[in-house]
Amino acid sequence: MSTNINPNVLKNFILQTVGTKVAQGQAQKHGIDADKYEEANVDENNYLELDEILQDEDLYAQFATMYVEKQEKEQAAKDKEQEKEEQMQVKDKNNAGV
Repeated sequence: MSTNINPNVLKNFILQTVGTKVAQGQAQKHGIDADKYEEANVDENNYLELDEILQDEDLYAQFATMYVEKQEKEQAAKDKEQEKEEQMQVKDKNNAGV
């Protein structure tokens, strides 16, 4: 499900969420498993880079899941706001007839 996200869309989401480089503490803050972080960090630096995230299947899936959850929350908020607006319109129509 979540791994079917377009890589460019996911790349933009990762950039907005954590930037181009992710320190281990920052990764854990976002729910990235420490072992997965270490496995994906293939070079000698202390940061996990964007390309490493996109190339690691597990991390790709984790960020894709985060993306889907964010989209669902945003949609739920929009739906709730739309429902409020519809209720206000009904209330206004009912008050206009009084």
